Parts: sequence; C-alpha cells; structure tokens
Amino acid sequence: MKRAFRLLAVVIGGLTVLLADAAAKDEKLKPEELVAKHLAAIGSAEARSRIKSRTVAGTTTFVLRLGGHGEGSGSANVLSDERRTRIGLKFTSLQVPGEQLAFDGKGVSVGLVRPGERSPLSQFVHHYEVMMRDGLLGGVLSAAWGLLDVPGRQPRLTSTGITKIEGRRLHELKYQDRRGTTDLKISLYFDPETFRHVLTQYRLVQPSGMPSAPGETPPRDTFHTVREYFDDFKEVDGLILPHSYKLVYTIEGLNTTYLGQWSISDIKIAHNTPMEDGYFSIK
Repeated sequence: MKRAFRLLAVVIGGLTVLLADAAAKDEKLKPEELVAKHLAAIGSAEARSRIKSRTVAGTTTFVLRLGGHGEGSGSANVLSDERRTRIGLKFTSLQVPGEQLAFDGKGVSVGLVRPGERSPLSQFVHHYEVMMRDGLLGGVLSAAWGLLDVPGRQPRLTSTGITKIEGRRLHELKYQDRRGTTDLKISLYFDPETFRHVLTQYRLVQPSGMPSAPGETPPRDTFHTVREYFDDFKEVDGLILPHSYKLVYTIEGLNTTYLGQWSISDIKIAHNTPMEDGYFSIK
C-alpha cells in the first residue's frame, strides 16, 4: 500500500510540473519581456551589435492563385543596414512581374510592372509605408528589423498572450507605429518554445460605404491581408536567422479577389558588406 501511495505521489508530482510548465508557456508576457526573449533568441547582444549590414541572396518563386494566372521563378536579394532595406525579386519570365521595394531612411520607393503601373503588392507597400519604414517587412532577415531598436522607433506594443493562428499556438505582439495614423493592423507572432519570430500579419479592412438607396444591402467590405512566414532557422555569425521565407497577399471584396504567393529559398547570408546609398532607392 505504501509503495502504491509513493508511486501515486510521483505521478501527481510529475503532472504538477507538466501543468506548471504549460501554464508558464501560456503566461501573457509584458511587451518588453517578449521583445527581450526574442532578441536573445536571435543572438547575444554582442553578436547583434557586430552586424551593421546584411546581404541575403536566394532563389524566388511566385504563384498567382486567384485574380489571374501566372507563375515564375528567379533570383532574390535583400539588402539592409540598421535603417534601410531593399527587397528585390527578379523573375526570368516576362509575363510575371518582379518586385522591387525599398526604404532609403526617408521614404519608400517601389518598382513598376509597366509604365505608370504598380503591382498589387507594391501598391500596398507604397501606401502603407510603415511596413518598410519601421523595418517590419522581411522580418529578422533584415538588419533593420524593427524590434532591434524599440527605444529608437518608439512603437506602441501590446502583448495579447498565446493565440492560435493556422493551427499553431503563438505569442502575439501587436505593433503600431508611434505616429498612430494608419488603419493597418500589424501583429507579430513568436514561437512559445524558442521565441523566434515566425509570422507577421498585416490586416486592413476597407469599409464599403453606405448603400446607394434606402433599404438596400450595403456593399461588402474589402479585406487585405499580408502574411510573412519565416522558417528553417540556422546560425550565421553567431545569430540564428531564418533561411526560408514566404509572403502571401490576399484581397477579398465584392468585385475583387486576389491571392499571390512569393517565396525565397536556398538563402545565403553575408554580413557587413559595404553598401552604396543608391542601393536603397528605386528610380
């Protein structure tokens, strides 16, 4: 009997530890605590401080799933320093436009798919400059990653605890630029085990407006969603960085449907390569 009680006590003790660990993982961290754990997951303060610029090169693919037809492959480059970023996706097919997105420390510039015409993605990024201005687009792949300098950027951060998104339980950190002038909702998501940044979501709702006549049903709102996915984390120069990237842009409206997907793989990363000012401006 005593042996049975001892065994029961061991089982209960083990369950208590497991439940305590689960509760700790579900605990809603303060924004500064979540950011600190995330930065530590990238690398030591010393290792992070050594990085002044970053060059990312890889292969890219594009698939237009809704709103048209098209697919392509080619080369990708992400150039960045502590405040500036350029993302370039170049496809070999002439039918599929590439993407050129840049922030030079003052303003955002984007490429054109045809004279006077931007792609849906570049139009969205150009209008909502905070994505590039605050170093959010590209996540930790960019040396200008927004959470590397929270005191300098002074965003409004709100930690909402663990949430489930696409079947994954992740820490959510809501991000609003200090100007607070945009209606773009930004959420950053972190793995609760490693505190690596694995997902960013940008969400915009464009109201449809009033019905054209009394008694009519209001037109449907238009929803824009951009999601960035980061995976395949590896060590480079003392930092743990993603080596797989995917961006999905969807538009859902009454008369508008669009779903485009871009990815970067076979990523190679180099640090502290000299960069000219002209790299960060698209003309």
